[in-house]
Amino acid sequence: MRVNMEARREKILQLVINAYVTTGRPVGSRVICNRYKLDLCPASVRNVMSDLEEQGFITHTHTSAGRVPTDKGYRFYVDKLLHSAGLTGQEQNFLNGEFNRYRALEEIIGKTSRVLSDFTCYTGLISQPEMKKSRFKRVQLGRIKPDCICVTLVTECGLTKSSVVNLKSSIDDNRLMQIENFLNSELEGMDMLHLRSRLRELMIQERNSFFYNLEQALELIDRSAVLEELPRFYFEGLSNILNLPEFRNSQTLLSLVRTLERESDLNTLVKELVDHEDERVRVLIGGEGGHEFMKDYAMVLSCYSVDNCTLGVLGIIGPKRMDYGRAIATVRYVSTLLNRILTELSL
Repeated sequence: MRVNMEARREKILQLVINAYVTTGRPVGSRVICNRYKLDLCPASVRNVMSDLEEQGFITHTHTSAGRVPTDKGYRFYVDKLLHSAGLTGQEQNFLNGEFNRYRALEEIIGKTSRVLSDFTCYTGLISQPEMKKSRFKRVQLGRIKPDCICVTLVTECGLTKSSVVNLKSSIDDNRLMQIENFLNSELEGMDMLHLRSRLRELMIQERNSFFYNLEQALELIDRSAVLEELPRFYFEGLSNILNLPEFRNSQTLLSLVRTLERESDLNTLVKELVDHEDERVRVLIGGEGGHEFMKDYAMVLSCYSVDNCTLGVLGIIGPKRMDYGRAIATVRYVSTLLNRILTELSL
């Protein structure tokens, strides 16, 4: 009997959340009975809903209203009750076609956030690939003044970052060319994160006239600071969620805009995912994990990578009243698709 009651509570919770996600209105016992044709009377459903409220899975805004899910309820739903069927073959073919005509990295990154937004009707987001997580392809050094150099680093997946470096001492064109050729031959294919340590190893080995070249090469990499830059974010589809009931409140809307503008908070969140190199789709509901700036929203995120090296994060942000099944399936497929495209670009 106890098992049946637990199953019944789980079923009613699932139906409450499904109804609330669909309508955006608080859900009463009669709605559950009429919509889903349960073999239960409204009084029995009401008793189960009272139990769910006592356990913290649902709540109500005022006495006469129906119930709405809590963060705890959404979390149980996503972890235990949700069955994501994935995208149909037709939907997958559509997404494949959306990316086929783009080969430049910046275009692909921008397209990803638009596709996520259009396909889910929420706000799509993607972080630019982290330079230090990428692999070195080449460097271009251009002299602006004798002691001022433009350093342009290019990664295997096509990410390009430039920085102007003021050196401690001047450098002539011949030595600059020597340094550029050396870096491109010695460091090709190496993780960006290891560039400095490799140059220091070579400096220990070299004690001849080339030592000075290595010293200046290390100074150029150090002072360019491109490896330390935090990734930028691309957002698309903010208008998709502005019409939802949750965002008609001006304070909630203002909070969302501030969240999207405050990239330092998002970078903290992304760093946690990227550093763990977790390939699973992650669902964040409200302020879970101490991310208080997310208390009014939900996010569905996944890392994307090249050759098992995590570069960044993509996903969607929307209301906690989200179609989690479709959101998870979409983010998972787009992540897999982007991994393949970026791997092809790096070959």
